[in-house]
Amino acid sequence: MDEKWLKIRGRWYYWFVVLDAATELPVLATLLPSRGQWACRWVGRQLRQLKKVPKVLITDGLQAYAYLVPGAQHILCRFHQQQSVTHWLKQHFTTEAEIDARKPAMKRLFQTRDKRTVRRRLARLKERAAEWEITPWVSTVEAKLPQLICSVGSVRLPSTSNAVERFFRAFQRFYCTRGGFHSVLSAKRELLLFLVVYVFTQHTTTGQAPIEVIVPEARSMPLYRLINDPFRALQERADVKPEAPMADLLRPQEAVA
Repeated sequence: MDEKWLKIRGRWYYWFVVLDAATELPVLATLLPSRGQWACRWVGRQLRQLKKVPKVLITDGLQAYAYLVPGAQHILCRFHQQQSVTHWLKQHFTTEAEIDARKPAMKRLFQTRDKRTVRRRLARLKERAAEWEITPWVSTVEAKLPQLICSVGSVRLPSTSNAVERFFRAFQRFYCTRGGFHSVLSAKRELLLFLVVYVFTQHTTTGQAPIEVIVPEARSMPLYRLINDPFRALQERADVKPEAPMADLLRPQEAVA
């Protein structure tokens, strides 16, 4: 799950999207004026109404997500954790030499498929935390460790939220081209349009659209062909004649008249 900020008539809104990690199909998408705990509670209520309550949820770590589905296993994205290392170092150190001296060991923490290795590396960082002046960072990672380490080496649990990140990268291209929204109603209509196009659009890496996971015959649908190969689809449509002239010879003269 993730959210994307949108500015509509000078006010911030947030588009929450819950994506199935296996199929990359949107389970729920809703536009809300806040991303606090009550907004997440509302999203959780919508999931319960759809009977799509997840047992495992992976996010980028927004605190309000803890109120989304109480009882679900909440995993933190390790990709975002790795990205935060550089951001934290730049906030607390000024020279490149200081950053380069600490960054490799901090980045290396989760670069393994063994949980024991992660704990050993964290213990070594903890020993040097005072010397390297990274005690706050180590304390934060130690507090989040249960949510970060559970996916290490797992074939069942996802380690990153890459699926929803790809979704929002595609949306960002659409949003920049669209140039914003003039009202909440128009925003909801455009977001719905994007969702339809997204599920029918082939991925560049796999050559398969998300809808094909649950509807394999979607490739033969006119909408699928129009979105992914518009020129050929329009060309084939132009080649189809609405009615053959010879058909008139087979009709009764009264019907022709």
